[in-house]
Amino acid sequence: MASRKPAKKKQSQGHPARREGASSVPFESEVRQDLQPFKSQLFRHFQEEGRPASETRAALEGLTTLLTVHAQLRKSVDVKTLDPEVLGEQLGHLSSLGKEVAEASAAILKHYLTFLGTTANFGGSVDDFKQTFEFLSRMAGDSPIIAPFLEDDEANAALESMPFVYAARELVSWVGEGKPTSPSGVLTGQTLQDAASVLGLMLTVDEAAEPAAAGSVLWEPEDGTTVSSLAEVPRLSAYWDALIGTAMLRYQAPNAMPTESLAQALLGSTGPGSRLVKELVAEVLFSHVLINTLETPGQSTIAEMTAGVLSNAASSTPPRTEFALQVPTTDDLPEEQHHLIPSLEVVIPQVESLLRNFQREGLVVIEDEITVPVVLRSALERALSKVSDHVLDGGQDSESSEGGKAQ
Repeated sequence: MASRKPAKKKQSQGHPARREGASSVPFESEVRQDLQPFKSQLFRHFQEEGRPASETRAALEGLTTLLTVHAQLRKSVDVKTLDPEVLGEQLGHLSSLGKEVAEASAAILKHYLTFLGTTANFGGSVDDFKQTFEFLSRMAGDSPIIAPFLEDDEANAALESMPFVYAARELVSWVGEGKPTSPSGVLTGQTLQDAASVLGLMLTVDEAAEPAAAGSVLWEPEDGTTVSSLAEVPRLSAYWDALIGTAMLRYQAPNAMPTESLAQALLGSTGPGSRLVKELVAEVLFSHVLINTLETPGQSTIAEMTAGVLSNAASSTPPRTEFALQVPTTDDLPEEQHHLIPSLEVVIPQVESLLRNFQREGLVVIEDEITVPVVLRSALERALSKVSDHVLDGGQDSESSEGGKAQ
């Protein structure tokens, strides 16, 4: 009988991260190693009542994967901070697997960020934490916005006095039976000049003129300004986009023409249809300005901060104007955050500029506190969701019109 060979002792496998060189995934071992010091705390933070421990371990494995990919995109490991710009790219990739996947991933990262903050493990500044938290909240589909129910009569009464309703009506009335545009609905030449005058903007259109630099144009250019395109008239561009985005205008060669039923609803002051159309106009105005600011080089932080202020302005605890729009001094911040002041000196005045533009249209109220009118809060929430989707899509889908850069 052949002798039986003794079985080889099987090597203890353990977790790949605990075996040197085991993981071939870049940065995975480093991420696991850096998470190790607060592993027990992290487990307790993610453990929910009645949830099996196996599910919590699975959630932490998911977190580890997300942090590993984040490190790959950053090209470095830092488990105590998250980069919002890199997060946008990362969640954008995940959205190709489905919006639900991106939202669930954002929720895990937000829960982890909360852990870093509550345990004093966060390695960035207070502003870094706030910006990242607000970004992940939007990406996760969370929102602090409170939108109380309003009857149609009450909503229509509030909308009737708002400047943006008046401006939209003026433009629709001017279009009348139709005005010539490009097939994509862009206003040019004399038609552009006439449209601007409807909103009280006395401009000269010269399509051969040197285009203004992106981000340098005013919401309402001064009288007598020469512009080369609709993109240089941000206020008109936003309203024109709103009329096209709500299908209130349609293209029938060679003109942009009103959709009769929607135009009548805008001009009306009663009924659910009138309310809905006006709320949709407000929604596109919000999203148009924020998305175009996001797409302007060097202004993504301005758009993100403005979106955060708007969210809070529609919450149960609106921000106080003096604090929200004040550039902090060395007396206001701890010494380790003093390096942020130069950038805040640039960003905060531009955030205020965007908010003042919204105020000009009646979309925001700026008094002792910054608030969004109750009747517009659902519109704002939809707009911010649209902005989040735009970030997840990587900015590939443009707004429905040419997208003038609102400033």
